[in-house]
Amino acid sequence: MPRPLVGVGHSFGSNVLVNLSLIHPRLLSTLILMDPVIQPKATAPLGPNPTQASTFRRDLWPSRAEAEILMRKSPFYKSWDPRVLDRWLQYGIRETPTALYPNEKGTATLTTTKHQECFNFLRPSWEAVSEEGHIIEKRDLVPDMNPTSFDRFPFYRPEPPNTLRRLPELRPSVLYIFGGSSPMSTPEARQLKMELTGTGVGGSGGAKLGRVKAVVLEGVGHLVAMEDSEQCADAGAAWLGRELKHYEAEQQTYLEWTKRSLAAKQTMSKEWEKRIGGPIVRPSKPKL
Repeated sequence: MPRPLVGVGHSFGSNVLVNLSLIHPRLLSTLILMDPVIQPKATAPLGPNPTQASTFRRDLWPSRAEAEILMRKSPFYKSWDPRVLDRWLQYGIRETPTALYPNEKGTATLTTTKHQECFNFLRPSWEAVSEEGHIIEKRDLVPDMNPTSFDRFPFYRPEPPNTLRRLPELRPSVLYIFGGSSPMSTPEARQLKMELTGTGVGGSGGAKLGRVKAVVLEGVGHLVAMEDSEQCADAGAAWLGRELKHYEAEQQTYLEWTKRSLAAKQTMSKEWEKRIGGPIVRPSKPKL
């Protein structure tokens, strides 16, 4: 694939891109992370519980047309950009039969089942943790669970806090696009990410070096890309314009190196010899 490669993610997708960049620090040149789920606890401390709502959401309608009519009337989708909602209705609903509804011919259901959606939000921990919810009894079932944190028992989700701890190591530059009204992105949560991102060993240098920036979309919730796609696009385009210049400068330095002879690339320079301290001076042998 031609470089530079840019990672653009929303919510848990942002978390995935950060972990990809931790595995392969130079694969992506920059990241645009929209209201990322990267925080001290498995879920946001404020706001409604999305997993509980999705567990009991409706997922079967008499027809695609009726499903679209009801969703367009739903208060949940009223804040979405109409173009985004059009695409979601096009690809987020499918006709039956499906593996989940093999006998419901001619009806409509969700393309991504509500079950898979909830499995993305949380994992069960009740089979591995004591009934009181403070001791891991079957470590092999939850190997990535923090043994000192049981805030979501009988569920857990290790990636948000685990990724937060490693934000200092993040090599690519980052543009955060936060929803000003998002429970995931309170002022304290935003500040914590800005203080941590890229500031450790192996990191980009962080906000102090201009490698991390935040844009806050006031009045917008967690679904920033759906609610205000234009502001997300404007912020992303401005960031990419700057980052492309940074990438081109890096490439120019590399291209200059490639012009050196093969021998020069494979041998130590005079500067190396000087800075290593020159030849070792051995004491002269005493005369007999």
